[in-house]
Amino acid sequence: MKQILFIFLIFIAFNSSAQKNDSLNLANCRQQTIQKYPLNKDFNHNIEVNNLKIQNIKTIYLPVLNLTGQVYHVADVPHYISNNPMLEIPQIGKDQYKIMLEARQVIYDGGLIKRQKAVEKSSLQVNNQSIETKLFSLNQQVNEIYFLILIFQEQQNLLKLTHKTLNEQLRVVSSGVKNGVLLPGDADVLKAQILKLEQSITELNAGKKNGLEILSQLMDTTFTEKINLKSPKLNKPDDEGKINRPEYQLMQYQQSNLDNVSKLNGVKRFPYFGAFGSFGYGYPGMNMLEDNAAIIYTFGLNLNWNIWDWNKNKREKQIFSVQSDMINTQREVFDKNLNIALSKEKNDIDKLSELLIND
Repeated sequence: MKQILFIFLIFIAFNSSAQKNDSLNLANCRQQTIQKYPLNKDFNHNIEVNNLKIQNIKTIYLPVLNLTGQVYHVADVPHYISNNPMLEIPQIGKDQYKIMLEARQVIYDGGLIKRQKAVEKSSLQVNNQSIETKLFSLNQQVNEIYFLILIFQEQQNLLKLTHKTLNEQLRVVSSGVKNGVLLPGDADVLKAQILKLEQSITELNAGKKNGLEILSQLMDTTFTEKINLKSPKLNKPDDEGKINRPEYQLMQYQQSNLDNVSKLNGVKRFPYFGAFGSFGYGYPGMNMLEDNAAIIYTFGLNLNWNIWDWNKNKREKQIFSVQSDMINTQREVFDKNLNIALSKEKNDIDKLSELLIND
């Protein structure tokens, strides 16, 4: 990239050709490449998946209904053998059955549903920001091919100008040869230079054409070979550009998501209240002293509270703490690499600017 910028800036210094209306600029190339890139579809995909997950979470507030049925045989049943003929207790059969409609309703979940929604929201932010980071990396591809095409374009302009100069010299030399002032060999030397120059122009045309084909694929469009690329204004990289890098926002979202997952893990230890009920028909009924089928129903409240988990929650908190440290380490590594890259770019631009001034 440094060599490309160096050659590009040198040729820009000698560029005297006017720019045509049919032209491109770097900013538009970047913008269109990102807009047309297929990965953009995943933004809507992530939102759609997130909405479906949120809808599933909300169903926890709704009653849960289950229909169950059983037909079974028991080894023994309660019975009583009385010696008093006046006291006969009927004995129920060992072949039994029942069909039940069971219902459960959440009354208090300890904040579980709220935390689950928060996790899904922060997960969506992480997923979409990951896409933003990948799309941002496309700028580097566009930059490289754009500057490469610019090099071909500026070399073409220089060689065409040289070609024009050599043709004028050939015309003068040919006139001198015709008048006997110069030798024919002088004209042959110029013709050979012109031929070599035309071959170089042909190679540059092919290089620019190939570059435009790659750029057109990135931008999902078509170009003519006559299209002109505008020279971008090159500024020194600054801290604002560093702050606006999407990687920083991604790491911030990752940290936020980790915090939400940690909070979700914490509320799992909270007490859970609910209501339950069942209604059905079966044999025997609730009265074990009656040898017939009957309607069966129950209802009530239930409490679930994990009062001891063998320090599982404590260890999971330690895991989240380590994962948080890993995100901070990633940020430090990214900071270090980015600062090195920015320093190199600043030094390269200073060096190239001095070269242009000297030229």
